[in-house]
Amino acid sequence: MKQMKNIYCALLLLLCIGCNSVDTPREGDIIFQRAINEQSELIELVTESTITHCGIIVERDSAQYVLNVDRKVTLSPLQGFINHGANSEYTLMRATNKEVKIDLKKYMLAEYDYQMKFDNNRYYNAELVYEIYKNDLGIELCQPRPIKEYNIKGLEGMLSERRIEFDRPIVAPIDLYNSEKLKTYKTQPQVNKEKLKNNKK
Repeated sequence: MKQMKNIYCALLLLLCIGCNSVDTPREGDIIFQRAINEQSELIELVTESTITHCGIIVERDSAQYVLNVDRKVTLSPLQGFINHGANSEYTLMRATNKEVKIDLKKYMLAEYDYQMKFDNNRYYNAELVYEIYKNDLGIELCQPRPIKEYNIKGLEGMLSERRIEFDRPIVAPIDLYNSEKLKTYKTQPQVNKEKLKNNKK
């Protein structure tokens, strides 16, 4: 009887550990939010979504950070990243249960990609997440889409000035957010994912 009780307690402990770990951010998880800046307002207009900013969780020296782009690729303390979002709201998603380790040396301090062009060693936020998952983890979260498939009405002149072709493929935060390869495990507050889906043309 005592042996059965010990087995039961051990199983209960394992279940509790498993439940807690589900809600605990870990390296490789993706965090989404609505940022508060002019760039975010533009992304919201173009993608018709309030999901305008994203980054990847990394762990260093027992602390958690978000690898994201702010003029350059940088590490932001996780709570600081959350606090800079609108109403401190965010969504955490996970693509794999395998242990992930991000090679920061490949990306740190890379310049912001104003040309929105792949394979030029510059990055905007969604591109950084997309590239790390595709090239380093072997997971393509979504298919890039031509810029002209987004709501670019009124922005054609700006795009032309930057020599950005309307057929140039890009990825937006909402494209990653809608990936079937990602599973939401925490939102603050609760977010109705269906309401955030971009109406694809």
